[in-house]
Amino acid sequence: MSARSHSMTTTWRVFDRLRRGIGPRLLVRVLLFSVVSTLVLTLSQLYLDYRRDTGAINGRMSEIADSYGHSLGEGLWNLDRRQLELQIEGILRFPAVRFVEVRETTDRGDPMVVSGGARRDRPSVRRQFPLFRPARGEQHQLGVLTLEASFDDVYRALREKAVVILTGQGATIFVVSLFVLYLTHRLVTRHLTALAGFLRHYDVLRPPPPLSLQRRPPTENDELDDVVAAFETMRRTLEQAYANLRASEEVLRDYAETASDWFWATGSAHEFTYVSEQVRAFGFHESELLGRRRLDGADDVAAEPQKWREHMAILERHEPFRDFVFQRRRPDGTLQIVSASGKPVFDGEGRFTGYRGVARDITELRRAEEMLRDREQRIRDAQLELARVTRVTTLGELCASIAHEINQPLAAIVADANASLNWLAPPDPDVDRVRDSLDAIIKDGHRAGEVIQRIRQLTTKGETQKGTEDVNGVIRDVIPLLRSELQRHRVAAQVDLAELLPPVLADRVQLQQVIINLVMNAVEAMGSIDDRPRQLVIRSRGAADEVIVTVRDAGVGIEPSAVDQLFSPFFTTKPGGMGMGLSISRSIIEAHGGRFWATPNADHGASFHFTLPALR
Repeated sequence: MSARSHSMTTTWRVFDRLRRGIGPRLLVRVLLFSVVSTLVLTLSQLYLDYRRDTGAINGRMSEIADSYGHSLGEGLWNLDRRQLELQIEGILRFPAVRFVEVRETTDRGDPMVVSGGARRDRPSVRRQFPLFRPARGEQHQLGVLTLEASFDDVYRALREKAVVILTGQGATIFVVSLFVLYLTHRLVTRHLTALAGFLRHYDVLRPPPPLSLQRRPPTENDELDDVVAAFETMRRTLEQAYANLRASEEVLRDYAETASDWFWATGSAHEFTYVSEQVRAFGFHESELLGRRRLDGADDVAAEPQKWREHMAILERHEPFRDFVFQRRRPDGTLQIVSASGKPVFDGEGRFTGYRGVARDITELRRAEEMLRDREQRIRDAQLELARVTRVTTLGELCASIAHEINQPLAAIVADANASLNWLAPPDPDVDRVRDSLDAIIKDGHRAGEVIQRIRQLTTKGETQKGTEDVNGVIRDVIPLLRSELQRHRVAAQVDLAELLPPVLADRVQLQQVIINLVMNAVEAMGSIDDRPRQLVIRSRGAADEVIVTVRDAGVGIEPSAVDQLFSPFFTTKPGGMGMGLSISRSIIEAHGGRFWATPNADHGASFHFTLPALR
């Protein structure tokens, strides 16, 4: 019973495979097409035979009328019934003729009627022919010949012929279809079955030998050879792509295992579903994070709620994020700063399934940044102190000039005070002159106070304070401090300031320091010049969203070998110089977003230029 059941099961599987195969479907389609074609051709042939046989019957009836018309007319003329009956019997012997009637055409009440055969209510065809007899050169109608014929023999012959044709053609179609099925199986379907079996058991991890078809090699490649060649090309491409993918995975795995970052994945509710082993290096185990959200382990949610609200909104909108920084506590209680980046993941139908991304510990990086900021602040403080020392040193060089600027108003104050005392001594003092002297004293006092205020600003220690400044105003404030120095060195100063210059964002004291340094350098550069005028030009111009200031001298100029080192710290060509003036000046201008450079003059001396961005 078990063997029979297994045999039936196997047979059914074979039949089911054949039923669902290409061959049976091709056989059914060939049979249907052949049957329809045979039916159409057979019906066409039978119709042509029907038209031929029925036409023959109609022609035969016309021939009968032509052949028997004269004799039948003689019988009617002679009223010879026996003769008519004999002729009718002869007509009935013709195929398909079933009824013949001869009727006299007369005015008598009992015309002669002679008939033979079986008359039908609905014969297949009925035709009537007039019967004539010539008399005196004219044709006189004596009666009417009626012939009735049946198509029964025609129908019978057509049925027999249809049976023969359909039987023969059906047998031929069935045999041809079986042969087509055999050829299809032999040439196509068995190879397709072998190809399907090869593909079904193909494993890219363990590639089998190349595919080959069990058949006699054709003289020329056919479609099956093209299919096999295309599959072999695809198989080699797939295996190469898989090998490249494996190599790429190995490289990425090596990077991932040696990197300090860790990889993570979250589900649709933003809970961790995967965390790489690298997280252990930072004091955590994967199991401590799985199933929890990033928000759950953060230590700065209460301190920075707005940041977390914005981050959760991004997650709910399923948008990518990059370098989201938050804090958390390690198991040992120390603070850890983490930077996370991720992108959303969607399935094939576009449904959101979670995030995948990378995270890194940036605690040490933040500490290094803090140390760097502290160091930069110390450097800025040192630069400010160095700039202040340089200003004080410059003021020390201008002591005589500054003393002269202060002594002038003080001497005027003393003289005006003595004069006022003299004018007040008489019994009738000259009050108007005293009032004028007091006004002069007040003006000279303000003048001395302004000089002291400028000196105090240049020597004050403090942070850089940028504000909206007028470059021309800064230059005008510096000139009084330098006037005596210029006169002492016999330098003729020309101030060429452009009108309507745009304001700049700058520290006023630092700009004054730059201009004073450039003027003092120009004065020293012309100290040994006796063969030409010692000419100094301070010029301001506006150009293309910036303000340009130029200090031009007629001194010894710039040595070509010193051009590259001119703005380097501690480089100087002056005996006893510090070599910091131009370096600090350039640093100040660049900190303001400007440029600082020097050019030799066409005739004598050099020009120093700097630019500052204009405010619009």
